[in-house]
Amino acid sequence: MLRRSVLALICAAACAQAEPTLTLDGVTALPRLSDSFGGLSAIELSDGGAEALVLSDRGALFHLVLDRTGNTVEVVSATADDRTAQLGDTEGMAVDAQGRLFISLEGPAGIFAERADGTFERLKDHADFAGMVTNRALEALAVSADGTLVTMPEATATSATPFPVYQYQDGTWTKGPEIPREGSFLITGADFGPDGLLYVLERAVSFRGFASRIRRFDLTAPDLSEMTLLTTDAGTYGNLEGLSVWQDDTGTTHLSLVADDNFNIFQSSQIVEFTLTE
Repeated sequence: MLRRSVLALICAAACAQAEPTLTLDGVTALPRLSDSFGGLSAIELSDGGAEALVLSDRGALFHLVLDRTGNTVEVVSATADDRTAQLGDTEGMAVDAQGRLFISLEGPAGIFAERADGTFERLKDHADFAGMVTNRALEALAVSADGTLVTMPEATATSATPFPVYQYQDGTWTKGPEIPREGSFLITGADFGPDGLLYVLERAVSFRGFASRIRRFDLTAPDLSEMTLLTTDAGTYGNLEGLSVWQDDTGTTHLSLVADDNFNIFQSSQIVEFTLTE
């Protein structure tokens, strides 16, 4: 009996250690680098965290070079990129393994894919896209290691209606699985991690400000293996809308989130970063 109790305690300790945690690395305030630099809705990190693409919800795209040698992250340079300038209400962004850029729109809902010459083509719509509410449509976009695009709307018809996951591969859309909608949180961003799992950023709004939540899912598991990694109090950070999951040169996984200032002087653009420990 004693032996079994000891084994149970060891198992419980091991399970507790296996719980993933997010540790705050820091918050970087982004200055208004130009009149079009604001309303940031998506972010993609590359080169071990040394570079980032940030996307505005008005079609502006910027390439940032970051300095991580000090105690805080510094923006060394920001270069405007006009590839997405004519797309409209740009919200989600994903970059595949070949460096091809994909953009999702809120209104009208749709997905655009970059051609070899840097221009964009609209992918075939899923039948549901036409009925989505403007400003509540395809807020999140991610691409898996095998090139499958995954997109989700910001909101659903009711608070009890789960979020549908739309997947695009080889020219064909499939619908499913569904992510449970919990509380007042709505989807604002998503990205696949190096572990192949889908990380989803959500936001809730109250008179005290914005609250954020990050959940993680295995789209291949029957129960999705849902896990909540972060839930913040309202007002902790800004209006976090974009999410990038990436690894540094040591193989450590980080999550970078970008805040939308809505081009409002009372809000701020910022990058909030966490380290993931499994």
